[in-house]
Amino acid sequence: MYRLLIISILAFAGLAHAEEIVQAETARAWKSDFEMGFVQTGGNTQTQTLNAKGKFVWDSDPIRTNVEATALSSKDQKVSTSERYTASIQEDWKMSKVDYLFGRVGFLTDRFDGYKRRLRETIGYGRDLIKDKTLHWKAEVGGGLRQSTLTTNEKQNDTIGRAATAVVWKINDAATFMQELSTEGGKRGFVSNSLTALQQKLNGRLSTKISFSAQHTSKVPLGIKKMNTETAITLVWSY
Repeated sequence: MYRLLIISILAFAGLAHAEEIVQAETARAWKSDFEMGFVQTGGNTQTQTLNAKGKFVWDSDPIRTNVEATALSSKDQKVSTSERYTASIQEDWKMSKVDYLFGRVGFLTDRFDGYKRRLRETIGYGRDLIKDKTLHWKAEVGGGLRQSTLTTNEKQNDTIGRAATAVVWKINDAATFMQELSTEGGKRGFVSNSLTALQQKLNGRLSTKISFSAQHTSKVPLGIKKMNTETAITLVWSY
């Protein structure tokens, strides 16, 4: 837990240093968010929970790059109760002002969900359905491959399809609402994700974020629940 916290703090410091490097002519193309929440209780109940997420977007013509990474770790009485890490990178090739092709690679490790690691590679088509100063709504559809290694060391490979949509609504200068939905899978099961969040700006770079996320896996290893949910309150640093 503390090692993960230290890594997150070092990453936070590294982002601050990276900001100094990429200013000037790259400032308009580069946008990043780093968010973290940490809760520790003592006394009769001793728990620790760390939730960290980083999102980095490089938007230029004709390529747009999206990189995301998340970490969730919880302990109760010094015993791990959850430990989940994800990472993804997506390259968008713009064909017009609203149409693009994408290539995406995603990684997951979550032993409490029964997966040592899971890797997905997908390609497809995306479109900005609405994009103006206050509202951005996009949708994507595609397909690809998935390779999974269970905690039992069983390996599973399958062909998958992917569909996703996301809405970002700038309510006013301080508040932003976000909704993301995606489903991905094949014969060995589908994984569907939902994220609902409201972000409130505190100053130029710092915000608070309240979010609710849910993940449903249609086919899971024996003894694993199909539905996982998470409610979080985090601080977000944007630049």
